[in-house]
Amino acid sequence: MIIEPEDKKSDRITTVSIQDMKTNSNVHKECVSCQVIYGDARAILSSLPQKVDLIVTSPPYADARKKHYESMHPDAYPEWFATFHESFWRTLKPGGSLVINIKDKVVDGVRHRYVWKTIEKLCELGWYAVDDYIWHKTNPMPGFWKTKFRDGWEYCFHLAKAKEPYMNQAAVKVPLGDWAEPRLANLTGKSAARHNSENNSGFGRDLRKWVGKKEVLPSNVLSLPLVGKNYEHPAVFPVGLPAFFIKLLCPQNGLVVDPFGGSGSTGVAALQLGRNAILTDNNKEYCISAVKRIRREAEVLWGRVVPVNFKILDRDDVEQGSSKISIPK
Repeated sequence: MIIEPEDKKSDRITTVSIQDMKTNSNVHKECVSCQVIYGDARAILSSLPQKVDLIVTSPPYADARKKHYESMHPDAYPEWFATFHESFWRTLKPGGSLVINIKDKVVDGVRHRYVWKTIEKLCELGWYAVDDYIWHKTNPMPGFWKTKFRDGWEYCFHLAKAKEPYMNQAAVKVPLGDWAEPRLANLTGKSAARHNSENNSGFGRDLRKWVGKKEVLPSNVLSLPLVGKNYEHPAVFPVGLPAFFIKLLCPQNGLVVDPFGGSGSTGVAALQLGRNAILTDNNKEYCISAVKRIRREAEVLWGRVVPVNFKILDRDDVEQGSSKISIPK
């Protein structure tokens, strides 16, 4: 569904079907939309063949929060997650990407490597492991363990259908830093020419190429704090996490999908950045809470209620496309 504002006091609402959404590849940036759908992502995403630019998600961790998701033992997790492979692969464009935020689990006092095995399973199914990112939590939860410290980081795996997927590196550049001006002001000696590694590894540096630059590419370590509020969900990741990957891997007006939509962080990030979004979750209460949160936070940003929809889909809706989308009050 797309909302086209006539003025700040009232919105003219135009409802389109999911079928229409599949063929509408040129959505105007002023009319980006977000759909929150209650249901199984494996069925819902099958209606969007090669229409999605980016899937970014934080799936339920193995054997965690048994009251909130189907509890999956770490040993069985890779095969379970592989059941999403076909729908993910089918829905992504050839240059599309899949980003998975996930962390290990301690079983019987030692780290279980179900996360690595899950990524290896996906690679066996045809995915390319483009890069591994680390989400560095600047405020990890306190605690005490005899043989471990606080979990201060989580994985973010970037996978894709192609070895060179769509990527806009310029969109995530960071300031060069205060060190640059005095360091680069007077290059002499080895700094005035390319300096190759002393061990003949083939690597080297040429500081002359840094002169005049204001921005550089970031590292693959993303430092972001944990979210203080739970937004009626037990595992909320910060908006800045999906926002980084949306800027990097999804073009303007593109389509972002979060198959484990949870609290709606991906939807908030997508709308803020001018991208369309579809969020799914198999927990109805989470879907309703996500809609409320996205509308609330996006309204603060845009000064009006933005297009956020909630729909309960049955099998016919998934196969034929939904004709109406309802907006919770």
